Amino acid sequence: MPILGDAVRTHWWRFVPVGAAAVVCVPTSSPFGLVPVVLWCALARTRRTGLVVGAVLVALLAWFVLPRELGFGGPWVPSYVELFWLYPVLAALVCLPAVPRDRGIGSAVLVLTTMVATGLLATAVVLLGQLESKPGDEGVLPAPAGLKATEGLGHCGSGNCSREVTLKGDRAPDVLRAHLESRGFTPRPALDSGDERVCRADGLVFTHEVCAESRTLTSTEVRVVWYVN
Repeated sequence: MPILGDAVRTHWWRFVPVGAAAVVCVPTSSPFGLVPVVLWCALARTRRTGLVVGAVLVALLAWFVLPRELGFGGPWVPSYVELFWLYPVLAALVCLPAVPRDRGIGSAVLVLTTMVATGLLATAVVLLGQLESKPGDEGVLPAPAGLKATEGLGHCGSGNCSREVTLKGDRAPDVLRAHLESRGFTPRPALDSGDERVCRADGLVFTHEVCAESRTLTSTEVRVVWYVN
């Protein structure tokens, strides 16, 4: 136990960035963001370099996770898939200049290559999983306050799936319209069926566009269907 206590006192700084990264990404169901931070903290040699680079990685992680979770969209907001491949690539580029020279170039390259390769593998798994699965909340859900949401069957076909929700409540169509606008959705030409259509695009490198089609059923009931273009 004394040996363990000495190790904790000596290497406490390795756990600080990991803990901060966990606070950022675990509550948002994006634990993959921990991987680059953990690998860096294992590679770092000095407290100062470990904490400084670790802080940069955590700040970068927050940019990749939090805006999307808060419902923001736009070309400056990283898409969900970019968390798995672009974040590790940028993290490796941040870590490379700070790699301790006494670690040896071989071990450093191995760690950074593992960082990027793990991200690419995770990206492949995520993309394959999305082929035949319905989209996530994508800023449409959770429903705005005052409206009750009932999930419909949705639809899957031709490599794409959609989700369907019926919202009920006072002025439901107007409330939904304002809700989607606040989440970054912008109007597109109405469909031939008369349904309203709005879309939101995000992604730093490759655009991730989500469109939502809404049909007013009554003054207190509206149905919305959304899908990834």
